[in-house]
Amino acid sequence: MIATTSPRVTPKHPPSRHGSAARDEPTRRTRAAQVFAPMSTPRKTGATTLFAVPFASTMSDADIAVLTRTLDLVTHMHPKLHDSPTSPGVMRLDFYSGLFLERGPDEGYWVLEGRTWGDPSPSIVHDWHLRAAAAAHRLDPTVAVPKRLKPAGATAR
Repeated sequence: MIATTSPRVTPKHPPSRHGSAARDEPTRRTRAAQVFAPMSTPRKTGATTLFAVPFASTMSDADIAVLTRTLDLVTHMHPKLHDSPTSPGVMRLDFYSGLFLERGPDEGYWVLEGRTWGDPSPSIVHDWHLRAAAAAHRLDPTVAVPKRLKPAGATAR
């Protein structure tokens, strides 16, 4: 006859955790929430417009393709069920900023608008503005593209 021993059963928690000290100690869930809780920093509720690039376009499928390709813009030009109040196009610039394609005041007029809920540096904003203006210039040659800023360490000769 072969003797078998039953496996030793150990409690899930050490015995000291089952007493009154365990009730006073925060639970794992509470500790995890304390570690991963976002810092509460005051934030503005509305977006700040950084720049606006108005342009004229019939916004044909070819024009939409140009914006999609050059800006990596996600477009919603042809709503399936009804006229959508959302922006016809959007591109994320950073965690707190985006480039929005908006309808202009009249038919055939559009605006690429940079907005932020954060505080990006002026040089980054200028780069975003250049990129938006260059894309709009491809659709409407009358759009003026701003001049590139000189690097901070550049000196005139």
